[in-house]
Formats: sequence, C-alpha cells, structure tokens
Amino acid sequence: MRNAEAIQKHGCLVFVAYAFLHLDCLPPSPRKGSLPVTTIGEACRQQAQALIEAVILYAHEQLQCGQQAVDIFATLFAKQQPVMAR
Repeated sequence: MRNAEAIQKHGCLVFVAYAFLHLDCLPPSPRKGSLPVTTIGEACRQQAQALIEAVILYAHEQLQCGQQAVDIFATLFAKQQPVMAR
C-alpha cells in the first residue's frame, strides 16, 4: 500500500472479506433470536485451512504433471518478487 488509492482498495477488501466471514457464521435458517453458528475467528481458521489445502493439492497436481518444484514456487510467489525500478 504505497498511496491513498491502494489503502482505500485494501480497506474495501477487508470489509468485504469480513462481511463474507460474517455470513459464513450465520445459521442456515434465519430464526428469531438465533445466534451465529461459529465465530469470525473460527471462520477465518476454516478458510485458511481450505486455502492451504488448495495450495498443497495444486502443487501436488503440478508435480504429478512433471513440473519442477522451483517453477511451482516461482508461480505461487510471483507477486512477492521485488519490482525493478525503471
């Protein structure tokens, strides 16, 4: 986040993610006085676990197709590479 526009976009994404997590916590049937089924923290942990599982399965699939581990890591972490100044 290097400027005000990036900070605004990040803030919007945080609120959208929170809203989706909150929806994930609600019971399937809206009954009067019903409490959330899970907490936001539990929903975050479940989503993190699902993401890690998806990454592991993706890497396994790519390895089975003959791709080298170094290439898989380069793909997974491409956005984290430093940007060269022009």
